[in-house]
Amino acid sequence: MSTPNKASYLTAPEGNFAVKDASYFKPGPGEVVIKNAAVAVNPMDWKIQTLGTNLPFPKQYPAIIGTDVAGEIYEVGEGVTGFKKGDRVIGMANWFLTARPQDGGFQHYTVCTSNVVSLLPASIPFKSGCVLPLGLCTGAMGLYPSTRLALPLPHPTKPKSVNKVILIWGGSSSMGSAAIQLAVASGVTVIATASSKNHEFVKGLGASAVLDYHDDKITAKLVQTIKGAGGEFAGALDAIAEERTWRACAEVVKALGGGKVVSNLPTTFEDVPEGVNVLPGELDSFQNKEIVEGIWTRFVPEALKVGTLKAVPPPVVVGKGLEKVGEGVELCKKGISAGKAVIEI
Repeated sequence: MSTPNKASYLTAPEGNFAVKDASYFKPGPGEVVIKNAAVAVNPMDWKIQTLGTNLPFPKQYPAIIGTDVAGEIYEVGEGVTGFKKGDRVIGMANWFLTARPQDGGFQHYTVCTSNVVSLLPASIPFKSGCVLPLGLCTGAMGLYPSTRLALPLPHPTKPKSVNKVILIWGGSSSMGSAAIQLAVASGVTVIATASSKNHEFVKGLGASAVLDYHDDKITAKLVQTIKGAGGEFAGALDAIAEERTWRACAEVVKALGGGKVVSNLPTTFEDVPEGVNVLPGELDSFQNKEIVEGIWTRFVPEALKVGTLKAVPPPVVVGKGLEKVGEGVELCKKGISAGKAVIEI
């Protein structure tokens, strides 16, 4: 008898979320099934709901979206080592790469490829752990590919200084929080932006300096701070992914003599300043064994265990049950400062 499953479906382009019965899929080779205890909402979820057919996914409706999950291993596929039934884990649900319903996060049982799953220490609640996966992956897409910022891979306990400095715009966001911690663990000096009320939070993640992006002179102040940090400027990561933010990053990079800006915005970048190369995150990095294993196998489990990777931003629990997904997406759309909407299941 098949395991009963339910999901919160996005019913149509620009439609609502509705909870319905869903098929349960067994894991294929290299995959695991996670019985979800908590799921998190990301900006991409409300953008998908709002922009509908203007985005390359979902391919069909009704659709099961959602990318951040935490729970227990329910079933393990062929060839998977390191996980067993009952293990506490976090995972990234990569439905946007596969277009398969079983790979969506907003359901009771999600299939994840085991290489983007990590053990979760008992000291970290599921509601906190689920804030991490997509932020880690999107941060890594910008930080590590040789065609992007090309940082060395992170070390969970003893990062080696590489005498480089980067700018991360939006340090208190989910992606920004993860990217700062990754970059610091890679031995890089991080200069970040955040609203003034979040400066201490961002500094606590390891940023060497945090500047208020509301400042009228933010470009000049960032340039001065980056120059004062010493080391080679490796580029900028736009963790907010809006036109205004990648353009702000580009102005800083231009003033520093040119270089790269990475922004995970699904669009073309036009009227870019001379000497600046604005790029999307490298999607192929999900297939890059060296990067994926460097993050998810060698860094995340140990870093969570010893505390060098914090499960932040803090969860803002909307409620319990898949019926709360729509409410969580709406809250995310309105904006949460230094927090992330989470639904417990």
